[in-house]
Amino acid sequence: MSEEKVDILTMLRDHPFMRDLPEKYVQQIAEFSSLVRFKSGQKVFSEGEVHMKFYLIVYSLVALYSEVPSKGELRFETVRGGEVLGWSSLVKPFTKTASARVVEPTLAIAIDSNKLLEMMERDHELGYYIFNKLVQIVASRLKAVRFQLLDIYASLKRGKSESD
Repeated sequence: MSEEKVDILTMLRDHPFMRDLPEKYVQQIAEFSSLVRFKSGQKVFSEGEVHMKFYLIVYSLVALYSEVPSKGELRFETVRGGEVLGWSSLVKPFTKTASARVVEPTLAIAIDSNKLLEMMERDHELGYYIFNKLVQIVASRLKAVRFQLLDIYASLKRGKSESD
């Protein structure tokens, strides 16, 4: 086994997303994973595109944002080390629900989503584990966006009442 594969295997075992996963799965996933480094300012993917990589962030900060017409980029979440990026590559229609740009130099494990999906299709125990984790992530991000919307609504309401 190559030195990089040993490093990936160790990082997969240590990552919170994979920590409780049985070893047999971790070893199989390591076979179609690679280490990737992103530079500050680098765009990882764009909202609306199909991007079949699922990332486990080892360290750094990656901003999730949407383009708002006439307003530019609206950042709504920051993904940190120990978190995941690109969950939508595991859910049909596989289009990204946000854009991602690196804030600080980042090390991540890139997992081939097609191969992971094939593995999950063959082994429903693995599929259940992965989708259970994904639901937790989606729920957390939905909650964060909801709070931001409430803040925006409250500030708009305050602005309106001050002008009355």
